[in-house]
Amino acid sequence: MKLISLKCKTLFFLFFFLSNAYSNDKIVYVDMNVLINNSKAGLSINKQMQKLVDSNNSEYEKLEKSLLKEENDILKKKNVLDPEKFNEEIFNFKKKIDNFRNERNNKVNNIRNKNVDAKNELVKVATKILAGYSAKNEISLVLNKDSIILGKKTIDITNEILKLLDNEIKTIKLK
Repeated sequence: MKLISLKCKTLFFLFFFLSNAYSNDKIVYVDMNVLINNSKAGLSINKQMQKLVDSNNSEYEKLEKSLLKEENDILKKKNVLDPEKFNEEIFNFKKKIDNFRNERNNKVNNIRNKNVDAKNELVKVATKILAGYSAKNEISLVLNKDSIILGKKTIDITNEILKLLDNEIKTIKLK
């Protein structure tokens, strides 16, 4: 009876007082936003996007000016033209404006899609690099910095991955 009691006490002591777990799992985090925006390929994407947006804006500013001029010309003719002819010109002008807006929206969406596609391609390359890095360094878990509230600076591998990413890919062309 004493032997069973001693074994129970020993087991109880082992379970509740010696429960420190030591893990060999290595966990790190990376800031994907830094990789996407500060890598050479990311900067290349941003530069190409800025050029596209600027050229798109200048093109549509010219069209807007010509449409405003046309609107002023139509308004000047208001007293000269008969009402039916004037209404027809107004209707045609509104059609032009609607076409202009649709064309501009389509162009903006097209540019946005190009940006998303290029950045997705960059993320695929970064993910491939992260997989290789984690296998080489026996890392069990890689987290995105956005989902971490608090973490040691020593487990942040963003700069190391950024260097590897810059060596792997310099530019990504917008398609």
